[in-house]
Amino acid sequence: MKRWQGGKIMQLREANVNDKEAIIQMYNEYMKSELIPEIDRFEGVRDFEKINQLSFSEWIDDLEKNKHEENLPETYSPHTLYLAINDKNEIVGAIGIRWKQVPILMTYGGLIGYSIRPSQRGKGYASEMLRLALEKLKNTDVDKILITCKDFNLASKKVIEKNGGILESVYANKEDGYNYLRYWIHLYQSETSIWRKSLLSSRM
Repeated sequence: MKRWQGGKIMQLREANVNDKEAIIQMYNEYMKSELIPEIDRFEGVRDFEKINQLSFSEWIDDLEKNKHEENLPETYSPHTLYLAINDKNEIVGAIGIRWKQVPILMTYGGLIGYSIRPSQRGKGYASEMLRLALEKLKNTDVDKILITCKDFNLASKKVIEKNGGILESVYANKEDGYNYLRYWIHLYQSETSIWRKSLLSSRM
């Protein structure tokens, strides 16, 4: 039985120099979109904010540096940015995995951030992308992860809950004035239990 409805993501992979044209196109789509407030344009995938500050090869090098703890301040987590590729070999979004549980991430940042490009939203890609990212985290010593979203982001809230997210609390961030929903996802709960929870939620 197929659990995920909508878009089919074939793989998550890291960016490389051959992706320049496709990534620049996606970046420009974000910049021109009127659907996303400027402050939230690259929320979840802040690496994209640097594209207009660096050459593309420098940007790729920066992504590589960010994967290694020795290149970062102590308060930062090493992280890897993955592109989400659909069954038409199109980049439909990106997702970042943060590998270290530093204080700010465990308060409201979370270990995963993601975004679907404006033209590909509403097709089910985000749910599948998050599911694949959780599979990557199963190869670590982490058994549960914190993932967050702003309280008004109903689409992201639905994606997290579809992947087994359990709401623990709401964090009121005094710095930006937003309330963040703090969810925990247990990586080793059965897929059947997640599917049942998703089905029940969709009927409510």
